[in-house]
Amino acid sequence: MADCTDNPRIEQPKDDLRLHPNCSPGSSLTEQLGKVADDLRQLYTDLGSRPYRLFSVIEGWSGGEEGRGTLTTLFEREFLPTPNLNLKPLRIRLPEGGYSDNGFHTITEISPRLTEDQIRGLLHGAPLPPGQYGSLETRIDSRDGQTERRRFVVRGVPWRDAENFQWVVKCSPQQPSRHRNGTPDQPRAR
Repeated sequence: MADCTDNPRIEQPKDDLRLHPNCSPGSSLTEQLGKVADDLRQLYTDLGSRPYRLFSVIEGWSGGEEGRGTLTTLFEREFLPTPNLNLKPLRIRLPEGGYSDNGFHTITEISPRLTEDQIRGLLHGAPLPPGQYGSLETRIDSRDGQTERRRFVVRGVPWRDAENFQWVVKCSPQQPSRHRNGTPDQPRAR
């Protein structure tokens, strides 16, 4: 009786000298086409097809710890070109005294020209100093006037989808969102 764990093929992938890792992935065709992908995404924005803008926001207490002093916006940077934000999976929850967003959503088409360290920084993957809090914030562009800002936190690991020239991020809502004019909602609960 033959051993079922033996592979009947004589030549194994490890023996095929044509197979090798990419020694210079930074200069690969996929990396070079990242700029073209960003140019196409900018075209979506210019045509008005990307109404939702995405920002990385850091807020902090002036006293250095939660609840001490005034909560202010310390950092704000927009993701460009505008990524694709699909808010369809979100649901509104209606507890007593208001409503809140519930669920998750996926952000796709984040520029492939960002490095993993840049993505981690913009998504607040590294710990922030005491009294500072990071989030992602979505806003609709000016076509609807000043609208609600939605705040999100990253759930899971952002991943580079090289075949589609993008970074992909899964997020869930974080409450409370900032006011329409951008001022933080005080006091902020963890």
